[in-house]
Amino acid sequence: MLRRILVPVDFSRASACAVAVARDYCPADATVRLLHVLNPSQLASDTSNPRINPMHAKEVRHAAEEEALAKLRAWAREHEEVVIEIGNAPQKISEHADTWQADMIAMGTRSRTGLSQFMHGSATEWLVRHARQPVLAVHDVDLDPEQRAHLPEAV
Repeated sequence: MLRRILVPVDFSRASACAVAVARDYCPADATVRLLHVLNPSQLASDTSNPRINPMHAKEVRHAAEEEALAKLRAWAREHEEVVIEIGNAPQKISEHADTWQADMIAMGTRSRTGLSQFMHGSATEWLVRHARQPVLAVHDVDLDPEQRAHLPEAV
């Protein structure tokens, strides 16, 4: 039985669909945890701070975490948990799922193909191959009316 469902969120429409599907399939007594992973190289190359002084790196990181946390809270429902991690997304998702003892990972996928897939890879594909938990891959599709009711309000 599903007791803990981890939903990685990158704030894309595919992520919103994964949240909706997880909520729809989630038993009433289960815990849903929304996880956003910040990429450290994005923090280092923040376009609003082209020359981040190492003395201010901690402040930049904290501001990015707070901004992401606010967005994540806007997606979450009252009883859902929210968490921010920093690192390589697929690895952090897998580590978090193991540590938190998730029963399933439900995540969106944009179904990249060709050069885009080769250049960027896919966190979902990596997790399907390496995660210790089942991975529910949700495409950016039209949801039925019942599932649309579970979409995050901030979408």
